[in-house]
Amino acid sequence: MHAGLLLVLGGLLGSGCQQYEFEELPSSVIKESRWETTIAISAAADILFVIDNSGSMVGEQLQLGGSFGAFTAELEDAFGDDYRIAVVTTGVESPGCPPCGGTYPSSCMNETGESGRFQNRLGHNDGTILDPNFSFTTDPNCPAVMSAAQKSCFYDTASERGIALVGTNGCGYERGLEPVRLALSELQAGQPFLRENATLAIIIVSDEEDCGRVGDVTEGISNVGGDICYYSSKGRDPEERTNEPDTGKPYELTPIDYYYNEFMKLKGNQVGMVKFAAIVGVTDPEDPSTTEITYYWDDDDNRYRVNAACETPGCKAQCPPPQDPNNPAQQRKYKNCLTACEAKPGVRYINLVEMFKANGDNGFIDTICQNNFSATMKAVGEFVRCPKIFKLNEPILHPDLANILINDQEVPRYSCGFSDQVRLVECSGPDDGSCPDGVDCVPTWTYQPPTDPPDPKAKGGTISFASHYDPCEFFETGESVHIELVYVIP
Repeated sequence: MHAGLLLVLGGLLGSGCQQYEFEELPSSVIKESRWETTIAISAAADILFVIDNSGSMVGEQLQLGGSFGAFTAELEDAFGDDYRIAVVTTGVESPGCPPCGGTYPSSCMNETGESGRFQNRLGHNDGTILDPNFSFTTDPNCPAVMSAAQKSCFYDTASERGIALVGTNGCGYERGLEPVRLALSELQAGQPFLRENATLAIIIVSDEEDCGRVGDVTEGISNVGGDICYYSSKGRDPEERTNEPDTGKPYELTPIDYYYNEFMKLKGNQVGMVKFAAIVGVTDPEDPSTTEITYYWDDDDNRYRVNAACETPGCKAQCPPPQDPNNPAQQRKYKNCLTACEAKPGVRYINLVEMFKANGDNGFIDTICQNNFSATMKAVGEFVRCPKIFKLNEPILHPDLANILINDQEVPRYSCGFSDQVRLVECSGPDDGSCPDGVDCVPTWTYQPPTDPPDPKAKGGTISFASHYDPCEFFETGESVHIELVYVIP
């Protein structure tokens, strides 16, 4: 029997496949060398940031810029200088958000508006976090699509200026997914970004829910405003109505799977070539699925509002109480400061992350309610850099008997599922209760048989690695990678 199983890492096809015969080994072990080739491991990356430019985001924008170095360090370790970055905002021109030059001048990074156009002006907060005042300039050395050499254009620590600072006068109907579709589909010809062999990473930073496409909700309803996005995301308003009372329009948004399919099509539906990360309002980062939309009654404004999913630790203590409790303007400013310390539930983003995680572990989620994004941005960089999917051109006939070796290092079939990705502790199976810290013993790798109809690039199915396991630790870009399957015959 000859081996002919070709593994394609991260959707990139290697060359120089070499075949081997089975080799009898002692103790009833059959060793089969299945693949040996020189590959470019996720050789390049195109990274699109979607940054919320609504009124409560100044602190998060500064944190994002200040922690950007932790992110690029991971990128450069994996891709060298072969990565590119662009930025769009959550603003899309709509009836409630007129084009730039009108109501929202500070949000206009382009002369003609936002709506998926790459941002090309560098922002600077001339005020404070509590009382921001943004100014914007252009720089001929800072194009809208930034190369590795231009990473300081995203945010320069010395000048505290960068494209990441998109302002806080943006649209109150935040749309984080539609600008991605616009930027990479409808506007791609005029602002080329996607490269054929580069991994596409979409990173959303927002403290509000996604509001779908323009037309999904009725904008401009008094005493409701952007909260209608939450009504439509949840499917009912605080009074349990499923339709808008004035128009009869159902509370619903463009389905999340529409965006999943649109984003996957950008890379030919190749699993592993599109990665989706969201830093949003999450109630429990350990279990984001518990995040939900709920409401409360605001006596001051005589209306329902959306409960926060989380709040940034220590933030509200920095909000100075009004000097005159009877001054409505001071009271409003204080209340706005408290609200800016909170993040509303990002349920649609969480659901989309879960869809990407279910198909090759290509989704990442974390809370936006943090004082420092460095650890999160480092984790996002690690998430972007390392492929988790091996595509096979022939099936594994006995996956229950197979073990995997990468460059002569055995990959445990089961290991303790630590979320910190710092250590790897082998265990014997789901019933093994020996893992420290109460974590579960989970499969380190999983084989998925071929689909029906089969993916032409994965005729033998796929091998995927658990999120706590990093296969990249065994090889470097351009190295000869040797993968073996070892069958233990009873």
